[in-house]
Amino acid sequence: MFFERTTAMRLESISMDKPVSFKDLPNGMRYYGRFDRVANASGIGAKCGAIHTPPGKTGLPHFVEHTLCRATRKYTVKEIDLTLRLYLGSGDDDWNVRIDRNSTFYGHLMLLRPSHMRICFDIFANMLRDRMIDQQGHLVEQSRIHNEYYLRGLDVIDELLWDTIHDKAYQRNPARHRIDCIPDELQSISAQELIAFTKKYYVPRNMFMIVLGPRFKVAERMAYKYFSDWPDLPAPKPDFDLQKCQELISGQQVHIVERPGIGQHHVMLGFNAEKFGSPNHYSLQVLVQILELLLVDELQEHDRGVYRSPVMLSQSKYHGLITASFATKDPEFVEESVARITKACKQLQENLVDPEVFKSALYRVYYEYIGPFVNDANKLLEMIIDSAANGDEDLVILHSGKQALESVTRERIRALADRFLTQDFLTVHIRPA
Repeated sequence: MFFERTTAMRLESISMDKPVSFKDLPNGMRYYGRFDRVANASGIGAKCGAIHTPPGKTGLPHFVEHTLCRATRKYTVKEIDLTLRLYLGSGDDDWNVRIDRNSTFYGHLMLLRPSHMRICFDIFANMLRDRMIDQQGHLVEQSRIHNEYYLRGLDVIDELLWDTIHDKAYQRNPARHRIDCIPDELQSISAQELIAFTKKYYVPRNMFMIVLGPRFKVAERMAYKYFSDWPDLPAPKPDFDLQKCQELISGQQVHIVERPGIGQHHVMLGFNAEKFGSPNHYSLQVLVQILELLLVDELQEHDRGVYRSPVMLSQSKYHGLITASFATKDPEFVEESVARITKACKQLQENLVDPEVFKSALYRVYYEYIGPFVNDANKLLEMIIDSAANGDEDLVILHSGKQALESVTRERIRALADRFLTQDFLTVHIRPA
């Protein structure tokens, strides 16, 4: 048989070439770099996202990201727009200005030349140096975010599922906050509150920069040029009680959302998981791949089969959540599909996973891990951001993926399924009204 039947295995040897290097400026700002002849990807990150939303101000960190990206003393709004469109295209092309639950990043994906990267980096660095938050920018970006709330959030079923599962899974954990906004709260956010947020969170010891492509000495010179004169201020402490936000889903909860004008029932299940950087960091990724493989047979390969049944892992240093989702036009298949998912979970709890399935899932995680080091600087950029923003600043977890994956066994997968893929889960069901 093609697959070797073994519980632990040596993975195919694929060189990651050079690891990611890093150093700190005297003021505490960390800069990361890696030599790559074709990468030319860079940017500046802040270790703050939707999780750091002040009470009653949902969308404020997102609002900050928008307003900082408008103008600098060196470049006007028009000059920024023309230059970035020249090198990065429209807002959905090679831009990498975005916010998630854990981080905010101002940068770009792979560009053709190092000179293009330096021009774009100069713009983003000046945005963060000058922080030109004014009344005009406040009004313009407030309107844009309100429209984005519908265009990229409420009107997109997958995003609605994702936001709702986080909201309903937690009461006190800040991972429940929406990233975009809540419209009424957005309208109450003043320019002064945006400025106060940047003063608190946009400090060197809570920020980092990444330059992939040039030799590390180039990244070092860029770091000193743009950020060495910033004052050394302490990293901010969370505004929430870390003990009180340690929540777990308990029992079975169902939340139904009525939605006019849709043709399918959209369902997502949420299970507890460990936070980012746990000892089972890579093992959980293998478990997620295994469950997704099992759900192909359970949900897709029959006469009422669904189109897709993805399983995903949502993590930060404050939360962990495994989700499994599907969409079906058949209302009678909803409960049966949920039962099929829980059956697959129970199977993983009670039995060692099939060796062929185990190897396929293990190698999928390995290839997704090693691939960015080999030929995908865009994904590597995201991996560095996730590590820097979630407690792996020294990239110990990032650089130990192969070794960690070679220690994963079928027995460990069964133990993790027994801990997390239990009868304690949340269901969100968006159904046609």
